[in-house]
Parts: sequence; C-alpha cells; structure tokens
Amino acid sequence: MRRLLVGAAIVSMWACNSVAPVKVQGGEVCYRCRRVIQDTKLAAETIDGKLIWKFRSTGCVSKYLADHPQDKSIVFVTDYKTGNLVPPERCAFVPTMNRDNGEKDFIAFADRAAANAEAFSRGVKPVDWNAVMAQARDWSQGRSGN
Repeated sequence: MRRLLVGAAIVSMWACNSVAPVKVQGGEVCYRCRRVIQDTKLAAETIDGKLIWKFRSTGCVSKYLADHPQDKSIVFVTDYKTGNLVPPERCAFVPTMNRDNGEKDFIAFADRAAANAEAFSRGVKPVDWNAVMAQARDWSQGRSGN
C-alpha cells in the first residue's frame, strides 16, 4: 500500500509540472507582430509557467526569441500536417515566403517525409530548428545595425 501511495504522489507531482500546449485559434493576435493569426497550421506558442503567448508563425516566434535571448519559455510549433503543437526540435522546417508581404517564414513538419516532399515541391531544402533560430538571430542583428 505504501508503494502505491508513493507512486501516486510521484505521478501527481509529474502531472502538475508537465507543460501542455493550448491550441492556437484563428483570430487570436500574435504576441510579437500584433497581426491576427489567420492560418493556425503555421502558428506557434511559448509557455512560461502559466503564461502562454501565441505567435502567427514559426518566423514570428523565432524572431521574438532572437530579440529576447533571456526568454526561457518552452516553445511549440504547429505541425502543418496534423495541426498538433509539437516541440520545434522534433520538426523539419520548409522555408517559404509570404506572397502578400515578401516576408520569409517556415512551415513546420514533424514528419520528415512530408517536409521533404513539401520542400521538393517548392525547390528548397528543409532545415532544422537551429537553422531557423540562426536565421532569426541574423535578422535581429541586421535590424539593430550590429
């Protein structure tokens, strides 16, 4: 009986400390750029304790993180294929460009085969989260004149 109680206590503590993403809804406003989130399959979010910030896209969240390197929030991006929020380290990102404003961005895929197929159809190569963040840091430094 004592083992059962100890096991239940451990599971309870683990459950209270786990972070679960909250699905991004269309019409919410991006924390960084303040634009309305229209395509939720491109959206991202960060979670810091009980605070959740929604972002229009992988590009927006990566630029925010590049501008705020002290931010230690947990990041989630939306898997384009399933619509589920997943850690960006588990994804491949397909570079894309917004036709309306010419802004570079990324489409996240948890399924590498789907990322490769999408990248091939666009004539680009998929990249990992480190490459997305490196590009965001370059953007941030270029914008600040460094």
